[in-house]
Amino acid sequence: MNDQEILEHLKSNRAPCTETLGMKVVSFCSEPPSIEMEFEAKHEFTHSEGQVVQGGFVTGMLDAPMAHLLMGLFDFKVSPMTLDINVSFLAPSKPGKLNCVAEVVQLGKSTAFMASKLYQDNSLVATSTSTVKLIPFSKS
Repeated sequence: MNDQEILEHLKSNRAPCTETLGMKVVSFCSEPPSIEMEFEAKHEFTHSEGQVVQGGFVTGMLDAPMAHLLMGLFDFKVSPMTLDINVSFLAPSKPGKLNCVAEVVQLGKSTAFMASKLYQDNSLVATSTSTVKLIPFSKS
């Protein structure tokens, strides 16, 4: 698959969890590997009188692009399983639009090391790195 086909596949095949996060795929590039996604943080994701998006939702917004980048790079023949994720919350995320860019740090045969950055209003609000196990889909 070429990058445009992968982008179209990502746009048309969304998991329920990404629907919840209001995910939209903005761009996909296989060389160098990167993906950009947009999210919509709802009031229901917040605490502190609706002013701050809860960290678990922020983590999901950082994790999803890393996984989707790997799915696209492997033509949707692997299921990426996050083994660990480290998140740094740099500023409060507020309800509204957030953008995340993910990239490959290093790619092996069965393990990937990934990174992502989450922005709101052009300000960096959170970053993450993760280790991901690449599980091939069975041929059944």
